[in-house]
Amino acid sequence: MIEFQKLSDFFFPFIESDIRYIGDFYYDLHIHTTASDSFIKPEFLKSFVEDKRYLLSVTDHNDIRGAIKLNEMGIRNVPGIEVGCEDGFEMLVYFKKMQDLEEFYRKEVEPYRNQKRMAKTYRGIYEYLDVLNQWECHKSIPHIYGVVQKNFINNKNYIYDIIPKVDSLETHNHALPMVRNLLAGELREKYNLTATFGSDAHILREVVSFYKYSNLDLSKREKVVNYLYKIGSLSGIGHKHLMYMLKSLT
Repeated sequence: MIEFQKLSDFFFPFIESDIRYIGDFYYDLHIHTTASDSFIKPEFLKSFVEDKRYLLSVTDHNDIRGAIKLNEMGIRNVPGIEVGCEDGFEMLVYFKKMQDLEEFYRKEVEPYRNQKRMAKTYRGIYEYLDVLNQWECHKSIPHIYGVVQKNFINNKNYIYDIIPKVDSLETHNHALPMVRNLLAGELREKYNLTATFGSDAHILREVVSFYKYSNLDLSKREKVVNYLYKIGSLSGIGHKHLMYMLKSLT
């Protein structure tokens, strides 16, 4: 279940609607484009949301080209980025203004990008929390009960110190099983934070699947098929990460 009612009012000015939470809509605060490890082009997102009420944020890994491109195409999106730290911790950061995102990226992310690992930088989470005090922004921890290295509860011994320092927890990540999202929701409630939610999409099918799920129109059969496609897409995403790594050696 997506906690629309727990969304922070930070995002309200970006909602393309007079009616916030009913009807046909697409609210996605965690999506990737070809600027990082996704196969989704900004052109597709433009055509997908143009006839819908939407709240959208492109959050590429340590990159902002996708967010800027979509904005230049006339689609208002929350300026966002998924910042990756040196130990693999990731944080979604949203800004009020695109120029703030650009300045943050130019000063605090681009000079520290890991040239071998697309989703990492050479900085730690405490450094990023410190520098972000300079901006009006909203910070959210994604996939906190994720799998493997994305499971911050199990993998990061400082996680319970970090949670009170952010604004939201991502309580629906469409790439994760429902039980893991429910655990994230319980943790959000415990710390009295607001919620973010998104597809974490890397392929077009995931965008459509999240849209249908959000509008209560996703069948059980489609869920199974989408899961199989997700497994298949991982090899392609991994290939993009590998090519990024090899590029650094040339």
